Amino acid sequence: MNAPPRLRQQRKEETRARIAAAAMDLFAERGFERVSVVEVAAAAGVTEKTVFNHFATKEDLVYSGDQAFEAALLAAVRSRASGATVLAAVRMFLLDTYARGTQPRATALAALLASSAALRVREREILARYADRLRDQIAADIDARPGDLRPDVAAQSLIAVHQAVIAGYREGLLAGEPAAELDERMRSAAKEAFDLLADGLAAWP
Repeated sequence: MNAPPRLRQQRKEETRARIAAAAMDLFAERGFERVSVVEVAAAAGVTEKTVFNHFATKEDLVYSGDQAFEAALLAAVRSRASGATVLAAVRMFLLDTYARGTQPRATALAALLASSAALRVREREILARYADRLRDQIAADIDARPGDLRPDVAAQSLIAVHQAVIAGYREGLLAGEPAAELDERMRSAAKEAFDLLADGLAAWP
């Protein structure tokens, strides 16, 4: 007898999470380049095919939450209060995200990226995708006409702040900066960066 759709989805999500956790444990222990997908599958108790059913590439094992992050970011923009700007919505979403913190994972990720060019390339691709999706959402919100560059400029600028913040955070982690001081410094830096954009974006759209 087939399981109900909700149960199947729950099992699928649990399997995906187990695979991602096993991969990060192995990557943190031995380095990204020195671990194979076959080894990840064995550690997670699944087949290599199952790994690739959940993750298109080995690099995506490290960025298992990127699609959920993208969906939440776009939802924050779509559901913003009447009269609220995209800048305000993205600022609130990102500052809330930074406030929650995930230092152990962030530390592991910082070390992995420092040693893997492939992961750095993949992260740039993911950030570019965020910017593209955000641009499309903004363009739809204002019914932008062809040739209107403002949605792209706004989206690129907002994601650039996020990219700069996570880069600064990782740099602090690798330098051994105390967690509390680093969290406070980077949240303050993020606020300053958004303030810098505000003169140009605060009243638009």
